Amino acid sequence: MSIRGIEHIGITVSDLPAAEAFFINALDASVLYRIVPPEEPEQKVEGEAMRPLNGFPPEMQVTGLAMLRLRNGCNVELFQTSPVTANEKQGISHAGVNHFSVYVDDIQQAGERMRQHGAEMFDGPSDCFAQEEGKGNQTWFGRTPFGVLIELITLPSPLHYDAEATEKRWIPAS
Repeated sequence: MSIRGIEHIGITVSDLPAAEAFFINALDASVLYRIVPPEEPEQKVEGEAMRPLNGFPPEMQVTGLAMLRLRNGCNVELFQTSPVTANEKQGISHAGVNHFSVYVDDIQQAGERMRQHGAEMFDGPSDCFAQEEGKGNQTWFGRTPFGVLIELITLPSPLHYDAEATEKRWIPAS
């Protein structure tokens, strides 16, 4: 088995065009393709067809599906459903996947850009601590207009690894 890394993250949103606009404008993402363009309702995917593949509820439909590229990191797949799924505010205290992190070179600029495009930015940027402590190493959390928690991180200084570590943390190429 050869694990290469996370290829994409899937996010269900209530408004696909608005979520695309946030990723494009706030995080420099680009749309690769739209499997189900929201403006083409005849391309919707019925829940019955999806259920055997991933447990999708049979009474729902996928009414929008787009794949975006996030620079040197993984891709982001956005789903829009009918009936519309309410945007839920994710947080660190929720079970399951609760956030993802985007590596940035200028954390202040990235956070302000997220804020300009509707994100609620928490206190920050904050200096990293413990094994991540180092000059300029910082993190800053924001919640998108559609409820997803995104952590901005920059780690220009070397990290400190535990003695038994056999690998180093992957950081996207500049």
